[in-house]
Amino acid sequence: MQVPDSRKVSARLLLGAFLLWVLEAGAQPAESVVATPQGAFEGTVENGALVFRGIPYGMAPTGHRRWLPPQAAPKHAGVRQALDFGPSCPQVRPTRLMDEDCLTLNVWTPAVDGGARPVMVWIHGGGFVAGSSDVPGGLFAASGVVFVSINYRLGPLGFFAHPALEGPVANFGLLDMVMALEWVRDNISAFGGDPGRVTVFGVSAGGMAVSMLLANEAAQGLFHGAIAQSGYGTWALPRTAGASTPGPLGMDLNPAQSAESLALELIERVSPDAATAEELRALDAMALMRAVEGFHLPLVDGVTLREEPGILFLAGQQHDVPVMTGGTSYEGIIMPVSGISTEAYERIWGADFPAVRALYREDFDKSPAVGIKRLFGDNRYLLAARALAKGMARRNSRAWIYYLDVPVAGPPNDSPGAPHGYDRRLLFSGADLPDAGQQALAGRLFGYWLDFARNGNPNGGGRLQWPEYRQEDDRWLVFGIEDEVRRGVARERLDFIEARYRQRIQRAF
Repeated sequence: MQVPDSRKVSARLLLGAFLLWVLEAGAQPAESVVATPQGAFEGTVENGALVFRGIPYGMAPTGHRRWLPPQAAPKHAGVRQALDFGPSCPQVRPTRLMDEDCLTLNVWTPAVDGGARPVMVWIHGGGFVAGSSDVPGGLFAASGVVFVSINYRLGPLGFFAHPALEGPVANFGLLDMVMALEWVRDNISAFGGDPGRVTVFGVSAGGMAVSMLLANEAAQGLFHGAIAQSGYGTWALPRTAGASTPGPLGMDLNPAQSAESLALELIERVSPDAATAEELRALDAMALMRAVEGFHLPLVDGVTLREEPGILFLAGQQHDVPVMTGGTSYEGIIMPVSGISTEAYERIWGADFPAVRALYREDFDKSPAVGIKRLFGDNRYLLAARALAKGMARRNSRAWIYYLDVPVAGPPNDSPGAPHGYDRRLLFSGADLPDAGQQALAGRLFGYWLDFARNGNPNGGGRLQWPEYRQEDDRWLVFGIEDEVRRGVARERLDFIEARYRQRIQRAF
């Protein structure tokens, strides 16, 4: 007769006692309650998936904890309801409830049955000044993935380097992301997820966040695949006094912006008399957010971000995980809300502007606005995608690069291309698109993303074979109504932009 393993018996008894306690306490049925190392959470069932919203992963970063690394949320007794999204982090154009106590995440899962499913962690975009974790994650859970979305501190509440603050850390929002991934590592198995098969992904600022995580030492081992969609790791970032020197130049090839001086300028717009850490922490959160002009940038502080991500990528100093990256054909549609005017951007290029304008002659012939926006988008987003893919290939890590080029604003001859963020729309609401061809495109895109999360390789399901990126052949998967593999997407233009980029960063090598 086989003797039962005492540890298994004890585990069964504990689980049975827990479920009995839940039922006696009058909580929801056992299938909507999950026991985690942090405590028990009550979720809800929606369209066949279990959903747990507003789970705190960090303590409120308020009062004396503002502008400090996040502290893990404490364990709790009993069953905590996880039925509603937590507040969005403070932002100027909110879509829902806001509060500085916003370090929460959400989980959608097919079942809490002890399975070991792939996990996808979504990091929202919004120029580091907007956005929230409120997304339809059930789409992924319906396909067998445990889906997690997170909030993180935004704007000067998340990325700030005033001289009065203690310590060298300046990217508090990035540390929020790292803590959320630590929560996933420690808790996601209770939701049916595999903590050893985690993919981080995001668009725009979310893609930049993925790039920063690839370059952040504390994130080592917390994720096992990365999808950086329209990130901007090659864009010039402000630098703190603790950043390494000599550093790269700014976008205009002059010295890079000082993060401390930018913080002083921002506080001058909010409360000129605030000078001490205590006075700064007493300032109104929304007043700080309203003082931001355009997008907000992360900072090279020498600690959480040792250097600009693009520089670390080209040096082969990123985490060795499979990567998917890419962008759209008309990224520059986002330029009017970026805080950079067309006139200022032209001045950035200086004496190189006539040459780059000639490269974009077809767009400038349509209109100067189309031309300069296309240039801005390629410089900010497509260059970063190619630099990341090159960096991965240089260290023999697996990488795949894509280019989304589909007209969405009318007939092909009238449309400037796929706008910034359109890949997000395809992923989350592709089935709602009015055009059958774009619905099919959305299905293919979704399939590549899912297979990457499952296997560390986007190929499968009978779709067009997506080749790994190699610098010598520069092959991209071009998503359109008909997908194709193409060599050297925008190569002449990107080569010119990269030459100027290397001129900007040469002092950092």
